[in-house]
Amino acid sequence: MDDQDTVIGTVMSGYDGHRGWLYYVAVSASWQSKGIGKALVSEAEASLKALGCVKTQLMVRGDNTAVLQFYDSLGYSVADAMVSGKRLDA
Repeated sequence: MDDQDTVIGTVMSGYDGHRGWLYYVAVSASWQSKGIGKALVSEAEASLKALGCVKTQLMVRGDNTAVLQFYDSLGYSVADAMVSGKRLDA
């Protein structure tokens, strides 16, 4: 989303044929709490659904309570899963 020539929000999603992912959602601090994040997530969900996706997932750090509350308000719930990672630049 943009306000004239200034980007105020962005979303990056993907579909692997099995599930959809919200990889990144961001809204400029001065534009937060105005429904922009909700609109971006809604648009991403609609795009994923149009591809045949029936489930969407995302990852949020456990201590990021504000963002967890945001996704909770959109109907997302915490899944019982473990995330593993490996640094490749070490």
